[in-house]
Amino acid sequence: MAEILIIEDMSGVRHALSGMLKRAGHSVVVAETGDQGLEHLRRRRFDLVITDMLMPGMDGTEVLFQLGAMPNHPPVIAISGGGAGISAETALKAAKLKADAFLQKPFEKAELLAAVDKVLAK
Repeated sequence: MAEILIIEDMSGVRHALSGMLKRAGHSVVVAETGDQGLEHLRRRRFDLVITDMLMPGMDGTEVLFQLGAMPNHPPVIAISGGGAGISAETALKAAKLKADAFLQKPFEKAELLAAVDKVLAK
């Protein structure tokens, strides 16, 4: 299936996302920080990036900005769990930076897989 990079600072969320996607048949690489994620992107090609928006250090906004400067960058699903007000603002930032989809944590496995399928089908 697809080669997916997950950029997420929370280990429990990273592990859960990775497990769901692997069970769905995808190949997954994980990064704990935005910097690590960008390093993976410089070394190999991915079909999709899933990035948390609220992380210490380089956050998802900066990851999206950096990705936008890369030629032929993969599509991105932005995720965030900062609460209703923060998530609405974060979703707007993600859309402005050309994220292909946005999911607010917590989300169900079916929501994640539907978003992945939709973005990969574009």
